[in-house]
Amino acid sequence: MHAVFYRPWRSFSSRLLLLCLPLQVWAAPPAFNDALNAAWQNLPEQKFLRDETRISADASPVWLAGAPSAALDYQQQDSASSSAAEWQAAVELPLARPALISSQRDYRQAAGAESDARQRLLRWQLAGELQTWWWDFRANQLSLQRNQQRLQAMQQQLSWLSLLIKQGERPAADRLAVQEQLQSIKNQLLQDTQQQSLLQQQWQQLTGLTELPQHWQFAQISEQPLQQHPLLQTLEARQQQADAGFRSNENSRFNPRLSVGMKHTAALDAQPAADVMQLGISVDFGHSSYSARREAVRRLSDDYAASVRTRQQLERQQASLRNTLPQLQQRWQELQALSREAQAQYDGQYRAYQRGTLPGFQWLQIQNSIWQLQQQADEARIQYYRTISQWNQLQGQTL
Repeated sequence: MHAVFYRPWRSFSSRLLLLCLPLQVWAAPPAFNDALNAAWQNLPEQKFLRDETRISADASPVWLAGAPSAALDYQQQDSASSSAAEWQAAVELPLARPALISSQRDYRQAAGAESDARQRLLRWQLAGELQTWWWDFRANQLSLQRNQQRLQAMQQQLSWLSLLIKQGERPAADRLAVQEQLQSIKNQLLQDTQQQSLLQQQWQQLTGLTELPQHWQFAQISEQPLQQHPLLQTLEARQQQADAGFRSNENSRFNPRLSVGMKHTAALDAQPAADVMQLGISVDFGHSSYSARREAVRRLSDDYAASVRTRQQLERQQASLRNTLPQLQQRWQELQALSREAQAQYDGQYRAYQRGTLPGFQWLQIQNSIWQLQQQADEARIQYYRTISQWNQLQGQTL
């Protein structure tokens, strides 16, 4: 009696080369840029980005050292003291010296640049999150497909073996090993299914889309200058903003305050009503508060140190990935070759098992070794392309 065994590599090897076959057909699968745009609109920070942009574009005059203030005073008539009723109104304008005007202008420019850089950084981070999700999703798909095929093959084998045991051609003990292997595959399938559900939920939360992607491919790009990296550009803009803020604090002395007002005194007895213009100038001495100056220096120091350390970290990551990528490609190719060798031996071992010259337990070990080699080849391919995505991300590209 012949059993029909499912040979996983024959239908699976072509899928490994494509890395793009889904579990089912989805309507209108989104391209990467479509998903990125959807995720960008779904970003929680999006709620405040417009307000941040509006504030960064604020056109209030830089010649003011602070917010203007207005005062209105009224004094009631006092007949006992022969004091007439009077009121006065004044507006105080804290004027900025040229040095403060320059630092405030620099601060606004740096704040606008930081806002733009932060938006580029958020989009870059979002692109990296989408690519990480994609390779987790692809790894789960391949594992789910592979274990479904293994389950089908083991179920067929158990059915065929049970028939042979019933006919007395195989010992009943052979069934125990197959049943144990079958339960192990079912457990792995359960984990794959749970992971698939979590990844689909993550996709919907991230993009707001229900359709899953199919054909995302990322070719390795050339190495880019680090100064173009969104993270470094954001840190540089924050450093310039902190520097302008520090200089504004240092230039907070000797800024004049111009006060312009009007005083009206009502008529009293023979004294007629009178209106008087008031003009005053005052000058601030000393710095702003000690804590504000100290925090300004600390922020400037922290931003500078963060920029230096981040650049060093990116340089280390680039060097590491530059060396790792060829090694990962070689490992994947070696595992592919081992899978092909296992495929060439499969038919001969299977015929030996059918003839009864190969024990059932040993045949299960051979099958398991073949599947493990194929799994390792799958994982090596996923890891190689995942690392390509990491390399592209490290170049500051959103693809």
